[in-house]
Amino acid sequence: MTEQTRFAIRGVIEGFYGKPWSHQERLDMIDFLGRNSYNYYFYSPKDDPYLRDRWMQPHPERDLEQFGVWVAAARKRGISFVYALSPGFGMNYASSQHLRLLLDKYQSLYKQGVRDFALLFDDIPLQLMHTEDNEQFSQLAEAHVHTTIQVWEEMSAWPDVGKLFVCPTQYRGMGDEPYITYLGRHLPKAVELFWTGRFVCSPSLTSQDAMRFLTYTQRRPLYWDNYPVNDLAMANELHIGPLRNRDHDLCNYAAGYVANAMSRPESSKIPLMTAAAYLRNPEAYDPRTAWGVAIAEVAGEEKQAAFRRFAEHVQSSFLHDAESPGLLEALLQFRFQFLRGDARKALQDLHTVFVEMETTARDLLIDVDEHKLIRESREWIEKFEGWGLVGQAAVALMEAGTNGKMAQAAFHLLKLKRLVKRVESMPQMVCGHVMSTFVEAVWQEVKKGR
Repeated sequence: MTEQTRFAIRGVIEGFYGKPWSHQERLDMIDFLGRNSYNYYFYSPKDDPYLRDRWMQPHPERDLEQFGVWVAAARKRGISFVYALSPGFGMNYASSQHLRLLLDKYQSLYKQGVRDFALLFDDIPLQLMHTEDNEQFSQLAEAHVHTTIQVWEEMSAWPDVGKLFVCPTQYRGMGDEPYITYLGRHLPKAVELFWTGRFVCSPSLTSQDAMRFLTYTQRRPLYWDNYPVNDLAMANELHIGPLRNRDHDLCNYAAGYVANAMSRPESSKIPLMTAAAYLRNPEAYDPRTAWGVAIAEVAGEEKQAAFRRFAEHVQSSFLHDAESPGLLEALLQFRFQFLRGDARKALQDLHTVFVEMETTARDLLIDVDEHKLIRESREWIEKFEGWGLVGQAAVALMEAGTNGKMAQAAFHLLKLKRLVKRVESMPQMVCGHVMSTFVEAVWQEVKKGR
């Protein structure tokens, strides 16, 4: 087994809620995927109305022409371009007219060169909604099987057609639920079935869970991994940390792996490069090593050192909850030295830490408009700078209080309150709870009059 075939399907899906990538961003991502051993790109932005709310309507002619450009670019890079349609909300599964509209929509993209397709039933009610459907089908899974079979029987007769992928309505769990069990056992074997793992955003993907899915559904799961996507409730997190907690032998039990990217394509490249390293060689994959390589590649030589210092404080996600470990250690050492050692040196050392945070942010924000990664990360970098200023003000307050300079202490206290209010008004997740906990400890000491 070669590195490239350990996961037969290695893909990225543009499947987030929010503004879709631009024409040029999509072309750039396709090029990036080709350079990083991916072999599938899935077009499925939730906010493209012609994929969901207006799925019955044809794409405008101008949009169809752009599909042709994307398909040609993907083919040049050895990438299979997958067109994903989501008819679940409006489709009457018993209606032959609706089935014809669905197939005609796929056919219009086939004419633009698309050869791989997806039928997505995600994020809809887990029950039949139309009277005709309830009369013809005993359950939603039966309706989805019926529709998929009808689509695949016609589609598979088209010359050079590739794969059909299906996303179930119940796409997460243990893999033994009645809906997914029925779906897996009754879909055509040629059809690939998506699965996100135990959760919508799964902290881990294990070979044991994949084996359970295989046992009950009689097919291997195609993992739709909701990382690094950061839409909806995760919008204030910047998912630029490395891929973690995916079993090294998962490839033995999975049909493939597809990562759901962020609406920020340049920022997505960092975790996607680490995912590519995992997919190429799961046994040898080291998240920290792959992350360093990815940051160097995406941030560039001039910005990589500063960006990595910043990124150490922006890793909060369902994969990783240990935020700002270096800063946390510095604060713990400060507390010990301040109370039981050399208080002056402790303040100086902590001041240096916070100055580095501020200068790192300012170095990154120089010529921000010329660097796409920095533009996409700007709000988080600005908050990181704000925390650096908060830290310096807190150190100045403690230093003045320690030296009995109460007028200066009062000045720095007012400054600290102003800075904290400004930083806390920024919703972006930076430093996790490390800095807010530190500030709270400072407030407590002030109240004690220490």
